[in-house]
Amino acid sequence: MKNWPIKRNQTNGFMLIEVLIALALFGLSAVFLVDGAFVAARTIRVMKDTREMEQDLLWVRGELFKESEYEKMEDGGDIQSLSLGEIRWDAEIEMSEVIDLFKVTLTLGYEGNDELGIESGERISKMYLFRPSWGKDDEFSSERARLLEDKKDKIEELREERRRR
Repeated sequence: MKNWPIKRNQTNGFMLIEVLIALALFGLSAVFLVDGAFVAARTIRVMKDTREMEQDLLWVRGELFKESEYEKMEDGGDIQSLSLGEIRWDAEIEMSEVIDLFKVTLTLGYEGNDELGIESGERISKMYLFRPSWGKDDEFSSERARLLEDKKDKIEELREERRRR
């Protein structure tokens, strides 16, 4: 007599527990996929809004740095932008040790935009600007004259040193 394995009501289907585990795994993966898609969409929207804000601030800064009159730059004021609305600006101007080169600290204050989700804030930019017309202003004229005299003295020193060689 052969010892064949005994078959006990063997069916070709899945057990109920296997189906429930498969459905639970499918449900969890679907939740994670949908949540990931929402996070990605939110991130893309925030990046787009931030990019618009940065472009507005760069445009405003560029427009202000075109200003050739010292008094207008020093006084500050307001400028209208596309997505941020009205932007307040203030400039602090210092003369550098290079003739007609000025260090400008520009402060931009904006109220934000609720539609774009941009909160109010402030941005500070520091730049060096070459502005020969600013050096003629009363505030800088004596300092500019001193710098010119120092440069002339240095050039004369270098000439004397060359002659001695």
